[in-house]
Amino acid sequence: MRIAFLRHGPTEWNALGRIQGHTDIPLSAEGKAKIAALRLPDSITPARVFVSPLTRARQTARLLGLPDGVTDTRLMEQHWGQWEGLTRAEILSRHGEDAFIRAGLARAFRPLGGESTAELHDRVADFLRDAAAGEGDAVAVAHLGVLRAAYTLATGWDMAAPMPPELDVSRILLLSLARDGTPRVAALNVAFSSRTV
Repeated sequence: MRIAFLRHGPTEWNALGRIQGHTDIPLSAEGKAKIAALRLPDSITPARVFVSPLTRARQTARLLGLPDGVTDTRLMEQHWGQWEGLTRAEILSRHGEDAFIRAGLARAFRPLGGESTAELHDRVADFLRDAAAGEGDAVAVAHLGVLRAAYTLATGWDMAAPMPPELDVSRILLLSLARDGTPRVAALNVAFSSRTV
């Protein structure tokens, strides 16, 4: 089976560079307009839709015209704990220039009071196992961290390294899943289609 991962549309906090995590920030007016102008390409015809329970993801699914999906908490953004609502500069100012280094690297990275990267990977892997057991292709409307985790599980990329230039998270990440949920990249950076009126 194939599963298409896509990130929610822009929010005001995205524009301000604020970390959202589990904070339930809606799409901005610009984000709504951007997503309302898009649709899935004809090459992606999901039989099943999964969506993060956070408002920005649910709004994105609705605006794309996707049928009501299954809400799944495993598709929520990484929990950033006390850093949610802050910019990178604010984190470094409040918690020291080495705040991100002290939080750890790769799978051991854990934002202050939040969820580790390993925990994020584990819940995304658990979601993929369950999705693979179902029938038909699927789409998952989620968040940046979830897309990065899915890509990591499919490729072995070390999330402590800079994001690979070939991964464009504003587009669709298409994975194929083995029956046990093991992912591999089927296509990177699949473009949305424009909605015609």
